[in-house]
Amino acid sequence: MQNFETVDYRVDEQVAIITLNRPKARNSLTAQMREELYRAMQQANNDETVRVVMLAGAGKGFCAGADLVEEYPDADHDGFITQQLRTEYHPVLQAITESKKPYICAVNGAAAGIGAALAMACDLVVMAEDAFFYSAFGAIALIPDGGTHWQLARYLGSKRAFEMIAESQRLPAAECIQLGMANRLAAPEHLQEEALGWAKSLSNQAPLTLQYSKQLLREAANLTLVETMDREAQIQNIHYRSEDFREGARAFFEKRAPKFTGK
Repeated sequence: MQNFETVDYRVDEQVAIITLNRPKARNSLTAQMREELYRAMQQANNDETVRVVMLAGAGKGFCAGADLVEEYPDADHDGFITQQLRTEYHPVLQAITESKKPYICAVNGAAAGIGAALAMACDLVVMAEDAFFYSAFGAIALIPDGGTHWQLARYLGSKRAFEMIAESQRLPAAECIQLGMANRLAAPEHLQEEALGWAKSLSNQAPLTLQYSKQLLREAANLTLVETMDREAQIQNIHYRSEDFREGARAFFEKRAPKFTGK
């Protein structure tokens, strides 16, 4: 088990819980935090006893985005920010999207800037009733990054997404639910409990189904219907020949809960 200073990492049953832990700075991401967050995700992704990963934020907000107070000695160099995004931010986001395990995000308060990108990268999102996504880039003459243009265009359409970016708008939790950007609402005081309970429930589902359906849903965005059907046919063979399918079928006929192993 690794030690971290800016994130908390613990495992509860089969759920790894990664909590951004700079509450006084609204969990804004520093270089250290980005590196530790990536290592925590890798630890969860590589732990065979972990089936679901939950991402949360300590304090009053999930994540206020990048820490704009932190200074970098090479910040004046042309291409600095491009390199930083590619080497420090993108690996964190890809650790979520390319993981074989589902990520569930518990959003309290603001998910702003790259914080919103982190939440939207997750497979499932539970939001406190007073939480919101916030595109703050336009207010400081930047553009959203971390795949936010792709995410917003997907959910809002290009015109509504452009309006949100241009005017640095907020999307409240209730609207995120309506748009399909979040799955469930929770009272702020019960957010962690609700998200963890759902994560534990998911950890008892078939790991292969969670893994490959996550993969297929992301692939399907760039495939035709016929191509998607063909990919499903290929991957269904993996499931059909698995021990979990045999266990699931036996449990169905024996009227008991299956015990899946991911094999």
